[in-house]
Formats: sequence, C-alpha cells, structure tokens
Amino acid sequence: MAKKHKHDESHHHKAKHELSEVISSAEQIEKMQDKEKAETKEKEKDKDKGDLLHPLETVTNILLIRHGHTEATELGLLYSDAKMPLTAKGNKQSRSAAKWAVDFKPDVIVTGSAVRVAQAAEPLAELTGLKPVVVKGFEEWHVGEWEGRTYLDIKKNDPDQYHAWSADPVNNAPPGGESIGDLVQRIGKSLHHLILNDEFAGKKIAMVTHSGIIRSIIVQALDMPVSNFWRIAVPTGSISRVNFSKNFATLQFSGLVPESKP
Repeated sequence: MAKKHKHDESHHHKAKHELSEVISSAEQIEKMQDKEKAETKEKEKDKDKGDLLHPLETVTNILLIRHGHTEATELGLLYSDAKMPLTAKGNKQSRSAAKWAVDFKPDVIVTGSAVRVAQAAEPLAELTGLKPVVVKGFEEWHVGEWEGRTYLDIKKNDPDQYHAWSADPVNNAPPGGESIGDLVQRIGKSLHHLILNDEFAGKKIAMVTHSGIIRSIIVQALDMPVSNFWRIAVPTGSISRVNFSKNFATLQFSGLVPESKP
C-alpha cells in the first residue's frame, strides 16, 4: 500500500507540473497575443495620424503651353497687346505643341482672351475635339506705357524710368503698368480659383497662355522668391507641367520644346 501511495503521489506531482507548464504556456501565448493587439492598435493610430497629415486630395494636372512666335517676340518688344497674332513660325510651333500635348489627353483646354493664345489653342482643339474655354484672370503682364518698346529703347530714351524699375524689378512697375510682384499675386489668385472650381478641379487641363503667366504659376507652385521669376526659361511654343492639390504642388517639367513634326 505504501508503494502504491508513493506511486500515486509521484504521478500527482507529475501531472501538477505538466498542468503548470500548460498554464504557463497559455499565459505566454496570451501575453504575446496582447502584445500583438497593442502593436496593431499603435499601427492603426499611426495610420490614422498619417491620413490626417497626408489626406487624399484632388489633384489637378495642368499642362502649360506658351503660344508660338509673334512679330513682337522677334523684335524683343514688351507687349500686352491682346490683338497681336501669331506668325507663320508661331502657328507651326503651336501645331508641334498640340501634337505633343494630345498624348496628355486633356479633359479641357483653357485659354485667355488674347488673339495669339486663341490661335495657339486651335490645333489642340482640332486634335482633341475639345472647345477651348476662355478663363479671365490669366492675361499677360501689363506693361503700361512701355507697350511696344524694348528694354534698350527705354534705357536709352527714358533712363530715369529704366533705372528706377531695374533697381527693384519685382516691386517697381512700368509707368501705368503692374509690377512682377503684382502679376504673380494676380495669377496666384486666378490659379487658386481655377483649381478649386468644380468645373476644373481634379481634371487634366491644357492651358494655352503667356510666358509671364507660366513663370508666375511655377513661382507659385515651388513657393520660390518672386526674384527668381526671370530665371525661368519659357520659350515660344514650349510646354511645362504642374500638378496641384489644395495644399501642395509638384513641378513635373518646364520649358520643353517639342520637335517640329510635318
């Protein structure tokens, strides 16, 4: 009987030890599960935080196309003249730009009221079947009394005006015109209204416009000092692209000149 009692007691201790190990393992598994749940919750919190910092926003893609060559361009004149037409060279440049831009597959073509801009938009309108939409607020830099003159002419014949302007070309305006700072601010407001407008927001816009407008939009997009305005090359018939959301902008490329195609 004593041997049996010892055997039963040994068996009982063994079973108790095994049960303790099972309980310990279960506790460890439970702890691991709790840890995994806590880590998952933290990840979800971080994701939510990231969504708040970088929410999904409507992106508006704008292809900026400068009109082609004009006689004023050839002569190096300062001009805001809305009636200035394209030359034969300018029309050819606009056709090349249109053939390049058609692969962008625009949803809408936006132009201003100037004749040269309307002419430059025609080839793209023909290729896409889209009717250009005239949007106010994107008129070229107003040069006032310097209309139709060159910088050299102004420097030679009106040196006081020229030196006053060139001392601070961002904040000083030509007589009767607007400063570059005013231009950039004006275009910034027009751009803001455009990308928030339900008619254009989230769409691919081909904007056929002027060099001053394109420079202003790039300055706005990159949040750069306005003093860099003149450092941006925008050849006639060239193409630039900027993507805009409500809170952010990305310059994809600028000043691209498409090769002429027959």
